[in-house]
Amino acid sequence: MKNALLSCILTISSILIANMAIYAMRRRKVPGAFAFSLLLFAISFHSLGYAFELLSDTVDKMYFGVRFEYIGISFYPVIIAVFARQYADERRILTKSITSLLITISIATLIFVNTNTYHLLYYKSLGIDSTFGFNVLKLEKGIWYYVQSAALIFSNIYGVAAFAAKSKKSRGDYRKRALFMLTGCSIPVVVFVIYILGMGPAYIDIMTFAYMPMSLLIGVGMFRYEILFLTPVTHEMVFNSIDEAVIVADKNGRLISCNDSAKSIFPSMKRIGIGESLYLIEELCEYDFESDLDGYEIEGKIYSLKVIEMKGGRGRIYVANDITESEMAKKQLKKMAITDALTGIYNRRHFMEKLENEKTEGAFAIIDIDHFKNINDTFGHVEGDKVLVGFANKLKNSFSNDLVCRYGGEEFALFMDIYDLEMAFKRIEEFRKNIAEDKSGINFTFSAGVAKYRRKNLSECIVEADRRLYEAKGNGRNRVVY
Repeated sequence: MKNALLSCILTISSILIANMAIYAMRRRKVPGAFAFSLLLFAISFHSLGYAFELLSDTVDKMYFGVRFEYIGISFYPVIIAVFARQYADERRILTKSITSLLITISIATLIFVNTNTYHLLYYKSLGIDSTFGFNVLKLEKGIWYYVQSAALIFSNIYGVAAFAAKSKKSRGDYRKRALFMLTGCSIPVVVFVIYILGMGPAYIDIMTFAYMPMSLLIGVGMFRYEILFLTPVTHEMVFNSIDEAVIVADKNGRLISCNDSAKSIFPSMKRIGIGESLYLIEELCEYDFESDLDGYEIEGKIYSLKVIEMKGGRGRIYVANDITESEMAKKQLKKMAITDALTGIYNRRHFMEKLENEKTEGAFAIIDIDHFKNINDTFGHVEGDKVLVGFANKLKNSFSNDLVCRYGGEEFALFMDIYDLEMAFKRIEEFRKNIAEDKSGINFTFSAGVAKYRRKNLSECIVEADRRLYEAKGNGRNRVVY
């Protein structure tokens, strides 16, 4: 009767665990979900096989149950280790070599259990014990049993250590989630140690009874806190090779994960733990985490910040992309479109656009450097260009609140918000004298024509200013006419 009750409990446990395995398998695209599903299937095989073993009355029937159990038990070491590695995102200890060794041991165990009668490497002898009032299989362990046990102990200790490290790094609800996982995985470890040391009931596999509470605890972590399916455990090499900063947060704005680029761009993230608020990121203290943003500047660099909503509203992914070069290129193109390439002041087209769009009335002047061809012929075009650049800078500095441009060749244009032409004349005349008296480089003079500007008479204004410029030229140059 006792064996029937235990068998019933194990059968129910096996069915429940198999259902959890199917649920996890449906989410196998999530890193870690596939390994977790395989672990649950392995536990289900173990429990169901032992349930059959407890109901059997002969050694052969009991050992058939053992063979069925080892479809799952054989692969515990590699499945537990891989699941722990994927969930905790740990790569240093469980290398490819160790994983391959665990796979080899698992396959060898399955083979040795099914061929034990030929070599007795796994069990030296088989018998029946009736100490508990019902028949149980009495087993004498062989050398390979201890090899399998050593591999399983390693995997369990590795899993507990990985989950403990994950718990230590987490904060708030995420620590609770990791603790559920840690506690659940610790139960089989404790029970396994008791079983190996012979401190439990002789010849009773108490390990199978540890899997139900383990599955329930992991289930609480998974389904109540969505531990496996919300935490985006990514492949470290791929995640950290992305140049863009990637920050993953839950729906409450708490940190789930970030890559190395994020820590480089936002140094304060190195001090923020899993589960803590994104508002603790000092570099983003003024950023609205609800919206996309282009042109966010951090320490001289410009970033675009994009928000990606997770499916079902379970969280957000923030991607920061360095757009400094493209933004600088845009600014350079814009500058090239509105400025003169040689002198750096406005070009004629942009000057005219600003004049027509922004100004209603004032004084307009066309300025021409006298005998500029002689400067080129005497000193060369390089020196001639220096004269143009120097003159443009002096013009811009002297009329810093006004519009200036290179009108074409050695001609420049000037607009002043002055309605009195005489006052405009005095300012330009003063500038003319300063240029004529400047002995610091090549000495030259200029002539200028000044006309009254009104928005609707731009063409007439240009013609009038040009006429007065040539009047100044005809009267001996080096003068301003208005």
